[in-house]
Amino acid sequence: MSQTTLARPVRNQSAIANQKLTLAVDLDERGSFRAHVENANGECLFDFSNEDESGWPSEDGLWLVVDGYMRHNRDADGLLEYLQSMGIAEPGATMSVQG
Repeated sequence: MSQTTLARPVRNQSAIANQKLTLAVDLDERGSFRAHVENANGECLFDFSNEDESGWPSEDGLWLVVDGYMRHNRDADGLLEYLQSMGIAEPGATMSVQG
């Protein structure tokens, strides 16, 4: 089973108005994938990987892709839609990919 961590987002009115998020890819090699989503202040809001508890790539793959939320590991549109549905990202948020 792949891993996910959720950080409680800090909400203030100016941050909500222009929430610019970045999908930062931390590792994408030899079958392992690890990334996080950060806000404009560099605060991590959500991180995920396809690694199991022992650090090896999960045979199932990245759960966000397997469950249909994302088309591939770097699908920022699908991830943004998922984060909005979970209340982590605001409705008017945008997301770019880095790394």
